Amino acid sequence: MWICRLTGREEWTYDVGRTRGGARSPRMRDLSRRSFFALMRILLVTDNYLPHLGGSRVYYHNLLSRLDGFETLVLTRRIPGWREFDSAQPYKIRRCRIERAEWLRPLRLQFVPLGANLLLQTFRAARRFRPDVILTGELVPTGPPVAIVAAMLGKPLVAFTHAEEPSTISRTRIQSRLARRVCCRARVVVAASENARSGLTDLLRAPADRIEVLLPAVADEHFDPRYAACPLSDPARGPRLLSVGRLVERKGHATVLEALPTVLKEFPSLRYRIVGTGPLAADLAKQAAQLGLGEVVRLEGRVDGESLLRAFAESDCYVLPNFDIERTGDTEGFGIAFAEASAHGLPVVGGNAGGTSQSILDGQTGLRVDGRDPECVARAILRLLRDPESARRMGAEGREHASTEFRWPSRIEALKDILRRAAARR
Repeated sequence: MWICRLTGREEWTYDVGRTRGGARSPRMRDLSRRSFFALMRILLVTDNYLPHLGGSRVYYHNLLSRLDGFETLVLTRRIPGWREFDSAQPYKIRRCRIERAEWLRPLRLQFVPLGANLLLQTFRAARRFRPDVILTGELVPTGPPVAIVAAMLGKPLVAFTHAEEPSTISRTRIQSRLARRVCCRARVVVAASENARSGLTDLLRAPADRIEVLLPAVADEHFDPRYAACPLSDPARGPRLLSVGRLVERKGHATVLEALPTVLKEFPSLRYRIVGTGPLAADLAKQAAQLGLGEVVRLEGRVDGESLLRAFAESDCYVLPNFDIERTGDTEGFGIAFAEASAHGLPVVGGNAGGTSQSILDGQTGLRVDGRDPECVARAILRLLRDPESARRMGAEGREHASTEFRWPSRIEALKDILRRAAARR
């Protein structure tokens, strides 16, 4: 019996064995080419990556940038700004052209060319990088080609998914079947929230014994005392509301705009900042103008890290009343921005949909409301603005909750354990 020890900052072992005829197995030959003290290698293949905005992209980046003792390669598409971003990362990123054939969308075959290209690119990357574990960032479209390559090369597969993915792909029979096969092929399926776990088992009928939940966490800079908020502590200044996130329908920015005229009747000096970019930017600006909110609402687009921290610190309440999009299945997976706002000490108002029950403790760290109903959103905002002491209490409890439950070190250790177990299983 052969024993190979792969070491980073921590040491661990697993059996690799020989074949019945005494020859070394392909896995043994692969490992024998490396140093006895080589780092464990992981390959992540994902449809899109930073600097493209999105919670799942930030989630992967935070995990990989803190994953000491591992050598990592990310295979993903090229997008504007990729060169500058990639050069500053502590892990390797390989970019390739990955495009969907939109002209095949009426036949629901838009992912076929993408899948074929991903199969080729993943095979090439895996042959050169020789990973110990291959990760897919999505069940579809990256999952099937990555699973095929993992099977061809005899590599263990770990699949990641977020809450919006099961509900979205479950509406298409072909994608549902492909996603279910990826889950069955994977040694571990990592769900980024309990909502994602429920979607996997209830909608896709994925094997429950392979699913593990690995929640997002909040970066340390959000806990910096220099950027701690003091909600409603200055009576001479009007209330400041803040939203941070992609400008897409399910985030509920439009509902906030519809709710503001009611709130302004009681708090006419209120101001509302919207941070983020997305396809609805022009529509939201037009809506604000039509509602006479030109002096109240400011759409700031994308901001740098320092400006974002200051935006949280200067605000009194964080508002993002998310809701589910029934026609597409789009939903809020977890709502990491709510946890980030809590880390700054802000009370939050979010929607009672998706996975926000884990990022918002209703009545303790904030309020969860019907994100489609402007009156409900207005009542929640007014409840906090009318009672500054209660708002500050929710903010303090939110900061404590985020500090206890949403830290990256525990998530990193959990991921290391998942990767090691996936590599060790025969």
